[in-house]
Amino acid sequence: MGLVMRVACALLIVGAVTAHAEPPPQQKVALTAKPSVVRVWGAYIATYEIAGQKIPDCCAVGGTGTGFFITADGYIATNAHVVADIADGEAVAKGKMYQQLMDIVRKELAREMARMSDAQIRQVLDEIKLVDLEKRAYVVLPSGEKLEYEVVQYGKPGTGRDAAIIKVKTDNAPALPIGDSSRSQVADQIVVIGYPGVADLRELLDEKSQLQATVTEGAVSSLKHANSGEQILQISAPITHGNSGGPALDMTGNVIGLATFGTDVQGFNFLVASSTLQEYVKAAKLELKPSKTLAEWRTGLDHYWADEYTPAIDNFREVASLFPMHSDAEIMIRQSNEAKKAGKEKKPPANNGGLIAGLVIGGVVVVGGGGLVLARRGKKAAPKPVTPTGPVPGFPPPHQPPPQQPYQPQMYGRVQSPSQQPPFAPPQMPPPMGVPGAQGIAKTVAIQQGPNQSGGIAPTAFGSLAIGSLQCVRGMLQGHRFALTATGIIVGRQPGVAHVLVNDHRASGKHVWIGIDQGKLVAIDQGTTNGTYINDVMRGRITRAELRDGDVVIVGEPDCCSLQVRLGG
Repeated sequence: MGLVMRVACALLIVGAVTAHAEPPPQQKVALTAKPSVVRVWGAYIATYEIAGQKIPDCCAVGGTGTGFFITADGYIATNAHVVADIADGEAVAKGKMYQQLMDIVRKELAREMARMSDAQIRQVLDEIKLVDLEKRAYVVLPSGEKLEYEVVQYGKPGTGRDAAIIKVKTDNAPALPIGDSSRSQVADQIVVIGYPGVADLRELLDEKSQLQATVTEGAVSSLKHANSGEQILQISAPITHGNSGGPALDMTGNVIGLATFGTDVQGFNFLVASSTLQEYVKAAKLELKPSKTLAEWRTGLDHYWADEYTPAIDNFREVASLFPMHSDAEIMIRQSNEAKKAGKEKKPPANNGGLIAGLVIGGVVVVGGGGLVLARRGKKAAPKPVTPTGPVPGFPPPHQPPPQQPYQPQMYGRVQSPSQQPPFAPPQMPPPMGVPGAQGIAKTVAIQQGPNQSGGIAPTAFGSLAIGSLQCVRGMLQGHRFALTATGIIVGRQPGVAHVLVNDHRASGKHVWIGIDQGKLVAIDQGTTNGTYINDVMRGRITRAELRDGDVVIVGEPDCCSLQVRLGG
């Protein structure tokens, strides 16, 4: 009995060492899907001139919501009301903004106009000019890149058909699979990912946080239908202004609906069902195929959670190669390398020839009747991989719902101090489906652009991390635009290392670093074979050079890759 007990205890110890709980399914779903979710802008911003005086960004329509890739070649699903102002067109937007301006004029010039004659008032109104109109029809990826879109399919805002499909120019995007909402059941667990305005809190959070989507979780709480017959899923997960169009995923990682409607009472929110979205997919004649980038990303995460860092790095590098704008691939490559250096990589158990190793690796232990029986069953599979417990390095703790607090919708007009009342209120979406108090939850996360204000996605529209952009003017990447951050980016040929991936033999793996150094924007050659040049190769290769707006950074040769610096936008 002593030997049997010792062997049994040894096996229990081995089991305790190797049996780590896997991350919960909600965490797996969230971390797998987050890089596929984008912020969607759909807005117009106008600058008017009255009596020779410009009023910058005084009027605007639209705002921001959420979307997610559904195909590798850049089709994105969102709500119709998120892109309604873009779909309606410029003429309608101008009419709405002119009406906003009239409201401002009537309120702020009321006393002066009261002393004017009708002819004088007409003269003032005739002198109003629209001097600038900015159209914001783009998505912002979690990595900060901006991609312009066109509306491909468009449903009816404020109804059970509040869905749209937009298209951006990209390849190998991490598209999410669309599930079958008709199979959803009450109490099914879900995860919702999006960009709620209440989570921006620019006065409290650092700049990078503006690019981070928010994850909330809950369950399907009721199965309903719109008046027009479409399936609607009621959910308990918190969503609010800005979440509109974001994916709600089941525990297999499939999208079952789009976050669309909310009420003033959290826990009673609604999804446009994936079955409705599928109708627009068919109308657009899209073929939904499994995403190779998403598959590599998921496999890499599974290896990472199993402490198998070497194969995880291979997967993450493939992700970065397929989709260089992926927000988290490089983070996970770095985390995996750090874990390897720290000796945390899982290794097979050593075979020391002893009884315990023989029992664990080569056979089955049967304990009973006061004896010990070894039953060899051939070569046994390796023990279940060890998975880390606790939060995954490089990611925030999952599924912390935002604190419940009253939401103050942002105004569309000029900036005023908190004590002032806004000159006008944003347009309200019609209550959907006859639900009292229900509302669309995207467009009140809106524009607030004006003097002394840093609203929206920062002046560059790349996200508040960006100080400008790099526009490729020659080479295979011609026409592509990349966010330029103060922390710097690397241009080169090596996947997983280069932020701007140049697949040309004339580019080195790490070719040139561009960023802020000692308070100046510079380009620093990384010891390359073919050199880095500024503006003209005849000036000779550089080691380190200060950059100005409009300068062109040449990688190797002009037709390999030429990137023009554009500061501030």
